[in-house]
Amino acid sequence: MKLVTRSAWGARPSRYELTYIASTRGVKIHYEGTYVPKSLAAADAHSTCAGRMRDIQASHLANQRENYSDIAYNAVVCPHGTVFEGRGLHRQTGANGDQALNRAHYAVCAMLGASGLVVPPDTMLNGLVDAISWLRNGGAAGREVLGHRDGKATACPGDRLYAWVHAGANRPDGTAPQGGTSGEVASGGSAVARYQVRINGLVYGYGATGAHVTEVGEALVANGFGRHYEVGPGPTWSDADTRNYSDYQLSLGYEGTAPHQDADGVPGEVTLHRLLGRLPGKVKAKTPVVPPFPGRSAFRLGRSNPAVTVLDRGLIAKGYARHHDGNGYQPGPRFTRYTLANVRDFQRATPALAGDADGYPGPLTWRLLLS
Repeated sequence: MKLVTRSAWGARPSRYELTYIASTRGVKIHYEGTYVPKSLAAADAHSTCAGRMRDIQASHLANQRENYSDIAYNAVVCPHGTVFEGRGLHRQTGANGDQALNRAHYAVCAMLGASGLVVPPDTMLNGLVDAISWLRNGGAAGREVLGHRDGKATACPGDRLYAWVHAGANRPDGTAPQGGTSGEVASGGSAVARYQVRINGLVYGYGATGAHVTEVGEALVANGFGRHYEVGPGPTWSDADTRNYSDYQLSLGYEGTAPHQDADGVPGEVTLHRLLGRLPGKVKAKTPVVPPFPGRSAFRLGRSNPAVTVLDRGLIAKGYARHHDGNGYQPGPRFTRYTLANVRDFQRATPALAGDADGYPGPLTWRLLLS
């Protein structure tokens, strides 16, 4: 899941305190309902999505008839599959129609229009499922997934999203949102993450089964991260696996042990590869080798260094090349103002980097861009 917090996308403070809500019956899906340009779904347009969030919030705060206290939605999903935190977890929405409807369900909005961008990309559908799972695991949302028009006379969320909702709100590959209505509480008061991820064709996280799960557990024990096991690793992923994997992530310098944070105990490709030395999978594939970080001195404005050419190729491969001198963005050894702007776009679009998007690559920017 790619989550951008309120602070990362530049949210304004709520006008007044939002209403706490302990749980809901589920989630309702919305769309913007106005014109959304098709170009928003382009690979190089993701850097504009945070600005669109600020625009949506500003329009809601300016709506005198509704008198919103903040952006109305708990989460908003862009065409690239990123989940932007709106009101967030355990906050009553303002979008479902009236107080009773707002208490019953969280609200998730897709950056989808009544004209222009009207067909949700697969990446957006995956992001919507991520948002539903996030609200279930962290916000005690129930199992219901409905459209805005369920309970209120409205065209929202549009015919295409409404059909998707009532077909099961599944990912494009057919899998359903993960997570239950609540999670077991671990020491320190944070819920144990109980969602799943798929890496190289194999499922990891609570309830996943297979020899690959045993392999992870055995590797954790071998590296000194097995204190939560009572009987040792096994083929079914349990809360003990999650807690041990969280300890391992913390040892690598990751922070945040709540569900969907960086050290929540659910594997990512980078940590899994580091633990096992490879990425197991049903289809064997070469794992890209990230060259060593050349040091910050390689990236000085106006200076040349061979590492800049490597950086440029990563920017182009990831679709961050919209800034150029008019002849398209080309790889080269010179670190120019266009390089700086493209790196900044990548950082702003990457939650782990968005808080310090200065355009100059550090070790984490280098690794995430080239991995």
